Amino acid sequence: MVTVKRTNDEWRVLLAEQRASGQSQEEWCAANGVNLYTLRDRASRLKKLERASDPDPEQPDSVSAGWMEITPERLPTGTAGISIEREGFIVTVKSGFDADLLTDVLRAVNRACC
Repeated sequence: MVTVKRTNDEWRVLLAEQRASGQSQEEWCAANGVNLYTLRDRASRLKKLERASDPDPEQPDSVSAGWMEITPERLPTGTAGISIEREGFIVTVKSGFDADLLTDVLRAVNRACC
């Protein structure tokens, strides 16, 4: 077995590719030769690093809402939004979003994760 050492930037790219693929983490990792547990671990570590490196005292901490964690996100001036994360999937919702589309996306994420 060959161990590949990747930088945080490389992990960010891999995580973005997985999310964009439309595949579950399990499917994507199997197809791309990436260890599922390593992917999940790196996603968690990167999230913690990002929180630690850019704390915003005006933003409240993450709020748990059932199966998802809702985290306020700093967006460009004049916009408002939230990021919803579950099992490595991140959905960012900005003001003026389509509620039906969000419902469909969250259902798909839930099916892929559980």
